[in-house]
Amino acid sequence: MVRSSSQASFGSESSAADPSAEGAVRVSVLVVTADDGLWTRLTTGVPGLDAHQFDSAAEVIENWSGSRPAVVLLDARGQAALPALVEKILTHGGALVPVALVDEENRSVAATLERKRSLFDHLRVPLDFGTVRTVIDRAAEEALARLLLTSGDAGVGAGARKRKSGPALPLIGWIAGGLGLLAVGAAVFFLNGPSAPESAAPAQRASKAQPAAATPVAAASTAASTATTGLSPDEVEAMLDGARVAMREKRYIDPASDNALGRYKSVLDVDPTNGEARQGLDRIAELLISRAAAAIAARDYSTALRAVEVARSLKPDHPRLAQLDGQLGDRMHDLSVTQIQAALQASSFTRAQTLIQQAERAGNIPAAQLEALKQDMARREALAEVANIAHLAQARISQGKLLDPADDSAKHYLQQLQARGGAAQADELSRLTDAYNRRVTLEARAAMARGAYADADAWITELKANGVPATQLQALQREVEKAQSAARGPDVARLAQLVRDRVQAHRLTSPDTDSALHYFRALAAADAQNAALPALKDSLVTGLLDQAKTAGGSGNGADAQAAADAARELGVPFAQIAAAQANGTAAAQPLVATPPKLLKTLSPLYPDRAAVAGIQGWVDVEFLVNPKGGAENVHVVAAEPASVFDQAAVAAVKKARFDPARSADGVALPIVTKLRVRFALQGSK
Repeated sequence: MVRSSSQASFGSESSAADPSAEGAVRVSVLVVTADDGLWTRLTTGVPGLDAHQFDSAAEVIENWSGSRPAVVLLDARGQAALPALVEKILTHGGALVPVALVDEENRSVAATLERKRSLFDHLRVPLDFGTVRTVIDRAAEEALARLLLTSGDAGVGAGARKRKSGPALPLIGWIAGGLGLLAVGAAVFFLNGPSAPESAAPAQRASKAQPAAATPVAAASTAASTATTGLSPDEVEAMLDGARVAMREKRYIDPASDNALGRYKSVLDVDPTNGEARQGLDRIAELLISRAAAAIAARDYSTALRAVEVARSLKPDHPRLAQLDGQLGDRMHDLSVTQIQAALQASSFTRAQTLIQQAERAGNIPAAQLEALKQDMARREALAEVANIAHLAQARISQGKLLDPADDSAKHYLQQLQARGGAAQADELSRLTDAYNRRVTLEARAAMARGAYADADAWITELKANGVPATQLQALQREVEKAQSAARGPDVARLAQLVRDRVQAHRLTSPDTDSALHYFRALAAADAQNAALPALKDSLVTGLLDQAKTAGGSGNGADAQAAADAARELGVPFAQIAAAQANGTAAAQPLVATPPKLLKTLSPLYPDRAAVAGIQGWVDVEFLVNPKGGAENVHVVAAEPASVFDQAAVAAVKKARFDPARSADGVALPIVTKLRVRFALQGSK
């Protein structure tokens, strides 16, 4: 059965905006499924699809020409032969781009096909129509690019009209096109220039290895960060999330202030080995290559030139660049000036230098104009270098890499920026210096807090060398002296009594500076061998476990978490803490009439390493379902194998939503529950 809904066409940005434009290419969506309801949901949920339904891949091959570009949506739910279906589609036509609709059983198979580059992408059930539209748009771009490779032109296909032949674009058109390219391409410069907060460093700097800090002073700045990036995994993940959103929204290189290219480069500034960021840049290069091919077909040479030059800056050895350069050369009378300008706007200075040298040899650009281009390149290159140094300085300040390593620290880059001088970067240097001094001040106070007074003095010396006012330095020095004095002669007996008093008053963890835990820490820091410490610890632990039990029973997640964190700090085993919380929750169980219910099947991400190694297993997770249906205090209680799927399971449960437990009269109640999250590969039992 073939069923169609021809409402609009998908394709390149230019043709999708005006399907009736001369040379527009119609990219259809072929839905291969026996489920009529799926076709209906798609055409209703994603308006504008030129959709056709086929019952099987064989029906597509029989009724659809392989030379017509299309996105082929394969309904692979319950299918065991997805690789064979994809192979049939690819064999039938080079302009057909397969996308799979998958369930849990064949998601890993789809992922494997994607890694092999045979399957373009996959969609998971239930469908999110925003994601569906994004994937189909991207696949349509890919179909157009493949059509260009196979036919050399995008003027054929379902719904396309034959392109009229005619005279070349008049000279005034080329001049207007060049001016338009200057305006459009300026965004690329600002993407990498000093005014863009997400400006990224050149690839050669971003690929530099990040050695670990080598001195005690520098070690103080990375206490809460990873050894590789200086940032926590959550902070790096947040940066990657921003890049993923930009990719989904097709903000590859625009707008200048918030795009996927800049965000991925920012990740590589702090973590040069991050595989996802590097793959993201590769993917952007591929998308820009496809966009350039589609723009050439639509005679939008300004867009094509810009896409080609940005792609070249990411993957200068891409095999399709030469082909695109040739197509542009064939279809434009004189690319010399516009190509140089596009390369400059993309910050591809090596490429611009090569083009300038070629123009000098050919003599096709007036000497005065050529000299102006050289001066523009020198100016842009200097600005890009300054922006790169400022960006690296900010990244190292954020990472806490203030003084070490010597040739890749915040101090090093600030000195480089200062050496360049100039009014243009004076404000930026002042801002970065203030940020640096604030971070150094924090490090000095952190050193005081842990009793490392020599390190605190070293940081104060650094502030002095950096021109911090004497009044601030004196205030910090007084803080150091006060802390040293307090450490030398504390009233340990008074501290011990304060611990007892606060335990008796049930002020165990709050307020922060007047609690039993606060005074216990002070006593341990002042006299680690004090004879009263063991008994005080026992009474404090007993109180904390009681608080965890009481808070767990009443659903007070904040108090329960505070008690659990304090107990863990004092060395109480996690199982003992969890048992106390569970006992409190169990006491409240008679009120529960209906238990919590998971609203949507969990979809944990299968760890790539486990998938490649063929590892399967399960994780038992315990957590509190709050009255709003969210999961709190999620933790692993058992796993097989250990530490393989823990993070994926916890992440999935944290995102899950529940119908909360309810009393007999329907009131939502907090309750602690357990859930087993299983991880199984396709085809396993």
